[in-house]
Amino acid sequence: MAEPTRAGHAAGETTATLARESGGERKAADRTNTTVQCDAVEHDAESGARGPQLDVDSSNGLKRRFPLVTTRIGFVFLAVASCTLLCAITSHAVPQHTQLQSLIWTAAISICSLGGLVAMASVRTLRTIEKELRRSQQGQRQWQSVRPIIGADPITFGWNRLLEDISTCESAPDRVPAALDQEVVTLARAMRGLPVAWIITDTEGSIRYMGPAACGLLNLAEEESHVGKDLPELIGLRDDTDESAPPALLRLLGPIRMLHERRTVQIGENQLQVRITRSRLSGRSGDGEGMAWILNDITQQRIATEARDQFLMTATHELRTPLTNLQAYAEALLEEEDLEIERQKEFCNVINSEANRLGRLVDQLLTVSQMEAGSMVANRHELELLPLLENAAEQLRGQAEKKQIALTTNLSAKLPTVFGDRDKLQAVLVNLLGNAIKYTPDHGQVLLRCSADDRWIHISVEDNGLGIAEDEHEKVFEKFFRGAATRESDHRGNGLGLAFAREIARLHGGDIELQSAVGEGSAFTLRLPIGGRSRSGI
Repeated sequence: MAEPTRAGHAAGETTATLARESGGERKAADRTNTTVQCDAVEHDAESGARGPQLDVDSSNGLKRRFPLVTTRIGFVFLAVASCTLLCAITSHAVPQHTQLQSLIWTAAISICSLGGLVAMASVRTLRTIEKELRRSQQGQRQWQSVRPIIGADPITFGWNRLLEDISTCESAPDRVPAALDQEVVTLARAMRGLPVAWIITDTEGSIRYMGPAACGLLNLAEEESHVGKDLPELIGLRDDTDESAPPALLRLLGPIRMLHERRTVQIGENQLQVRITRSRLSGRSGDGEGMAWILNDITQQRIATEARDQFLMTATHELRTPLTNLQAYAEALLEEEDLEIERQKEFCNVINSEANRLGRLVDQLLTVSQMEAGSMVANRHELELLPLLENAAEQLRGQAEKKQIALTTNLSAKLPTVFGDRDKLQAVLVNLLGNAIKYTPDHGQVLLRCSADDRWIHISVEDNGLGIAEDEHEKVFEKFFRGAATRESDHRGNGLGLAFAREIARLHGGDIELQSAVGEGSAFTLRLPIGGRSRSGI
């Protein structure tokens, strides 16, 4: 037993030396040496033939070179085959010497047996490791009972070093995830934190992994598992009633490496416009195939594009009309030399009116640009509301009298002051009263009233005109929107007035509310804070 003991001592010294060189603590090395000496599985550490394959530092500081096990076994079988061939040739050369042939073949059999023993000795270390691994499969966490082995060859050294590293990781459980694969952990956290709806599926569209943003987009519970669900079905690509779905499904599940598709997806009660980007996963040979999907909700982008197109169409139309009138009446004045003075005055009045209209439209367009850029500012100071209300009513009384509309006011004698921009608030009041008179039939009624409570001043403009459908109550405050009832009327408009009025109200810290029904008239209420705090705090 002296030789195995010396081999075990050499393995322990080797393990301790490499542990110190790699930055390990002396205590860990001592613990490993003790474990090696006490729990080692004894076996003959026959090193076999030496070759130039592997280097291991021995305890005396000299490098010993070890061949691979497969190389050693190969050399053994090559030697056995060569000896057997030599014996066969020799036996064939002396056919008349029967006794000599018997000796030759006896030597051949002995050489084969010796080669087998040498091969068995070469794989004895691997056989011992296999026994330990099989024993570790007998129960849960049985790998913790796997023991180091004794020997001085590279396989023994590598096995003992592996057990030492596992023991070190086990003694610091809070650092195991980072120690095992920090890159994978970081990447997984980053993927879950991305504000992008990403999904990983197999080649048939069955979900494997799914990000939180994708769960939110598809209205799925984030805490539940959605592995195995069919993504094409979730986004309506397997809908037989949609003629465009089957071709899109074939393209998305096809062999093209990357492609883009736009689809209208029904998610619950909402209809979303989604841009789908799908790419096939490529990796090393033998890796599992799959697909990566990114879903982008472009519904708001589509609405913005439609609003921009509507803006350009409406602005072009509104600009063309006054320009056409200006050009027509100006040409008439130039061509008609004998035109009566009264007719000339009439033409000049039309030109002036259309020029004013064009100027107002340009001002409104500039205001819209300020609203979009958030650069609209208010020249704010303390204001008395009563003069503003009376001035707005008097300014539009003539227009109301032309249609025989009863314009009445119900104003409190004492109203709190507000802190705001006189011109902009005056423009809001004129806009609200002007709309009420414009869309109220002849012989109708328009009421301007104002009241206050502890926090707010309420200015209400009520009429018994066309009214606005309930589903259009919020849309009428959008730029260039005109309700169905107003579009059917003979009155012209560009749909900017109410958008401008609400923006001014909110600039002063208030808002405009609407109560209306088709055929029953409308009531617009401007709400302003007493003391006038704007949304910017100025």
